[in-house]
Amino acid sequence: MPKIDLKLDDIPLNSPLRIESNGSPIVIIRTNGAIHAFTDRCPHAHWPLSEGELKDGVLQCIGHGWEFDIETGRCLTVPVCSLEPLSTIVDSNKVCIEWD
Repeated sequence: MPKIDLKLDDIPLNSPLRIESNGSPIVIIRTNGAIHAFTDRCPHAHWPLSEGELKDGVLQCIGHGWEFDIETGRCLTVPVCSLEPLSTIVDSNKVCIEWD
């Protein structure tokens, strides 16, 4: 299972961040209360979500404007095209992200 370890301070607040691990692009979003992570690819046309805009807990893809709830990954535009959240663990100033 791939895994990424980061420092919490390296993740900007309320701004999508793209990282890569073993060729897998990941978008990480830090809010006041949580860390959210998804594959950095819109399910519609594969635009990088990390280049999108975050507003009021909703990440909007720059490609065609699809919107995603960052708490759940649910696509607000086309609900059957939701994102699968990646496992995130925050311990003090360390963030661990795991995925299949």
